[in-house]
Amino acid sequence: MKGAVLACALLSAVLYSALMPLWEGFDEPFHYAYVDWLSTHSGFPVLGRTPLSAEVAESLRLAPASPVVRENLPFVMTFSEYFALPAAERTARRARLRGLSPALRGVDAPGTSNYQAQQAPLAYLLLALPNQLWGRLPLPARVMRLRLLCGVAACLLQVALTLALARRLKLPPTAGCVAVWLVVSCQVFYATVARVSNDWLAITLATAWCLCLLCFHEQPRAGTAARLGATLAAGLLTKAYFLAWAALTAALALWMLFRRQVTARTALVVLAIPLASAGPWYARNLLVAGGLTGTLQEAAGTGWRQVLQAAVHLSWPEVIAASARGALWTGNNSFATFSVATLNLMAALLTAAAFLWLWSAWRKTGRAGEWLVAAGCLCFTAVLLYSCALFFAHHGDPAVSAASWHVQAMAAPTACLLALGWSRSGHAGRWIGAAAVAMSSYLLVATYLVKLIPLYGGYPEGRMRPAPLLRWYIAGENLLGATALGSPAVIWPLTFLVVALATVVGAGLCRRLLRKPASP
Repeated sequence: MKGAVLACALLSAVLYSALMPLWEGFDEPFHYAYVDWLSTHSGFPVLGRTPLSAEVAESLRLAPASPVVRENLPFVMTFSEYFALPAAERTARRARLRGLSPALRGVDAPGTSNYQAQQAPLAYLLLALPNQLWGRLPLPARVMRLRLLCGVAACLLQVALTLALARRLKLPPTAGCVAVWLVVSCQVFYATVARVSNDWLAITLATAWCLCLLCFHEQPRAGTAARLGATLAAGLLTKAYFLAWAALTAALALWMLFRRQVTARTALVVLAIPLASAGPWYARNLLVAGGLTGTLQEAAGTGWRQVLQAAVHLSWPEVIAASARGALWTGNNSFATFSVATLNLMAALLTAAAFLWLWSAWRKTGRAGEWLVAAGCLCFTAVLLYSCALFFAHHGDPAVSAASWHVQAMAAPTACLLALGWSRSGHAGRWIGAAAVAMSSYLLVATYLVKLIPLYGGYPEGRMRPAPLLRWYIAGENLLGATALGSPAVIWPLTFLVVALATVVGAGLCRRLLRKPASP
């Protein structure tokens, strides 16, 4: 079953990379511009000073985008406007997009600014070399290859790390496989990793950090301390939200030192490696951007006082509900939504599993490592809620939610705790777990057949109803060839394979959950 889960994940990453139009990934043109800057310039980009390349700027004028993107870039053509063009005009625009000269990579576009320039550099540095090797290819081909690199690498790492974390937490084999499936069957996982960005590395490092934290706690010696410090350092050089986990790591090391569970030298190893490796980058942020994280809001002067004032005025139940639904399904840069009732049902099943785990752990059947994982999840939740208040303080828009692509950083540890809850709760727990697995499989299948293929294939805007959608498929009016980054000749077979595998995996895991009670 593990092989089938991995195969489905890899095929889905390839399919997602090919299906999603150019720049439809969250902030993808600006993340790619960061990679391209490293490939064509010396030094790191600086927020407010680094422009986009002429190639990226011109591509934004040629590629269709969502109405949400047009709110920030008024000159873009929306998908509905693009689909309304004559076929010859669509073909001409696509040919111009593929024909952009690679020489434009080294030309700065006047009047532009890269708002992702504040990001930590590690993930972009890893992508800069292949981007340079493929520099003579047309822009869409370059982006497609980088998407595949990010998506496939993230799938391989995340599956391996989630299984290792499940074993460390003593999950039964079936429960461990269910935990992995919950991660890789989520549409937002692919929206996060199958695009050019730093998130493909960040979420895998988050799982690796959690695993290393458990290893250090259970076997506190120099080797585990060094691995924990190195993983944390890599995380800090990938994403600033690792600062919250740096605080938790330091607190654990100092607590274990106080309890005489580790020596001063071992505790120092945990703290010194990230300080020496990532410290210079955050010192640079303080000097260049005027803040530790270097974010746009921080650079604009939005501080703790404004955030606290904003937090008082937010409707937190609405923010939390919207964040939970967004973490389960978010339609890329178009921010299309799934059925609220379906997402609420899935969220209810996961919430029930969380209570099952909490009840079992509270009754002393849980282990110390589980509480440590839960502490990491709570730390990150606090960061997400802070980011919501920060966004409201900066933009003044109360309709906020946590960025769905950030939530994925704690998907694997959370899934392992949920699977523990099911495995300890007898018949009722197994039925709740099976229902969640079935819902996850359905959501993955529907992501392609009901949502993304129609969205990028020219299906008329509005709610997608079964009968009109079926007629649209039968009529052969699909325009994927005019939008998708990959060829429809590749997309359709991949869609069939992913749908078939998702169905088989979902049915197989449900059968295992309901037939054989899992024991902790």
